[in-house]
Amino acid sequence: MIVELTPLKSPPKRSPRALALVAIKVLVTVGLIVWLGRSIATREGIDALWERATEIDPTFVGVAVLAHFVAVLAGISRWSVLLVGRGIRLPFTTLARSFLIGRFLGAFTPSTTGLDGYRLYDVARRTGDLAGSTAVIAIEKLVGLIGMATVCLCLLPFGLSERLGWTAVAVALGMAGVASFGLFVIASPTRARALFAPLPKALRGRAEKIADALSGSGLSMRTLVPALALGIVSHLALSSTFAASGLAVHAPVSAATLLSVGNAIVIAVLLPVSIGGIGVREGVSVALLAGAGVETSDAVLLALISYVTGQVPALLGGLALLATSAASKDAPDAPKKRLIGAADSGA
Repeated sequence: MIVELTPLKSPPKRSPRALALVAIKVLVTVGLIVWLGRSIATREGIDALWERATEIDPTFVGVAVLAHFVAVLAGISRWSVLLVGRGIRLPFTTLARSFLIGRFLGAFTPSTTGLDGYRLYDVARRTGDLAGSTAVIAIEKLVGLIGMATVCLCLLPFGLSERLGWTAVAVALGMAGVASFGLFVIASPTRARALFAPLPKALRGRAEKIADALSGSGLSMRTLVPALALGIVSHLALSSTFAASGLAVHAPVSAATLLSVGNAIVIAVLLPVSIGGIGVREGVSVALLAGAGVETSDAVLLALISYVTGQVPALLGGLALLATSAASKDAPDAPKKRLIGAADSGA
């Protein structure tokens, strides 16, 4: 095995286009918050939100926090399973630290970009296998979509169909279909190359490089089955945080309906249209629960509770990030290790 030392590169500066997209997402976030505030003020009065906040049941708030930690544990376990399938083995505690730091950074970024980006970087930094780290995150996204679709279909008889109708079925089947096709293509570099063959030469070359990076991803039933099961657990736990939050504010609907609405909110928050899903989460909650007789203030409050309780594991990630930064300042600068020629050496 040959070990080559290369210095760590500083992260690239954001382009004007990227900054413009961030600005748009900030505007969307602010716009949604203003709309929600105006809705509460015109329908019930801002005082109603504070009054309802004083009646929150702390027991169910604790349940929401616990559900977030279950989702985190399932997410770390799924990531670990996929990494091992790729041949990358890191201590569970290392992955947990990386995941929690990613959760912290994700609180300030659209969708899951902060979480995914930091994990991709951290594994690549520790192992030198950027292609492997990227492939695992890509596969995890596809497996997660199938898990979401499975939970969505299972919740249709419990209130989701009443809120979304056939739209929920179409979304669930669409997610599962796209994700399954993606896994089918990734599992074989030959299929990927055949898929990219009709593209123009410039695009085809770049696409084939991506296909090569994803090849040898370790996809097998032994890896995919537990990863899918953990994805279902993670998504169901996230949906449960909204159910617990609804029970905390005494929303006049069943726990099953709250779980179904929570499932739809989790899917909606994945759209990278706002910062940390703020505004989208509350807006979808209001839109879906209005037909069930839930007041705007309660719908907004339960979404806020789910968000705030989700910041408990994120805060642990923030503390881990501070500890990591302090340790790196105290330690002397060291180049990054990159392993090459492992296959030739028999490693």
